[in-house]
Amino acid sequence: MSTQASTRSSSGLIVPIAAVVIGVVLVLLAQFTLDALADSSDTWHNIQHGTFFVGGILVGLGGTLLWASGRRA
Repeated sequence: MSTQASTRSSSGLIVPIAAVVIGVVLVLLAQFTLDALADSSDTWHNIQHGTFFVGGILVGLGGTLLWASGRRA
């Protein structure tokens, strides 16, 4: 494998790994930081649900892209 091919394949992993990391951060933010606020009003409760949703989508998308990149290798 050449250096150029190695660089190209490792740069292709940046997006899925970033998606997984950002998704996990969003889920943790929703679970622990927004929990007290979610108990105080319906708006914060809905924001918490939206944050869980977006975080879950990012983790799923990133995981799928990582799996697909492993299948191509």
